[in-house]
Amino acid sequence: IVLCMSPVGDSLRVRCRNFPSLINCTTIDWYMEWPKSALESVAQRFLAELDVSDEVKVALVNICGEIHTSVIDISEEFFDQLRRRIYTTPKSYLDLIDLYRTMLKE
Repeated sequence: IVLCMSPVGDSLRVRCRNFPSLINCTTIDWYMEWPKSALESVAQRFLAELDVSDEVKVALVNICGEIHTSVIDISEEFFDQLRRRIYTTPKSYLDLIDLYRTMLKE
């Protein structure tokens, strides 16, 4: 059985309190943030089918990786100033790429 839970909000904390075996009797895999090269590789794959020049594709791949890593950096500053966490996940990166592809089609 595989359970995937987001650390955002109180739901994970409440579930762990209600069901302590989630912590005691399981293996927890924490996934770390992706390196920039992995972000660019994913962007390259998802943006490969776009009908734009190769020069534009390279620029898009670079900016997608840069945007995601800069959001992670800024979220740390946000936490230092306001003590509130912002979680940026691989799913949010894929949503960014999908949003761009959708907007380009319109």
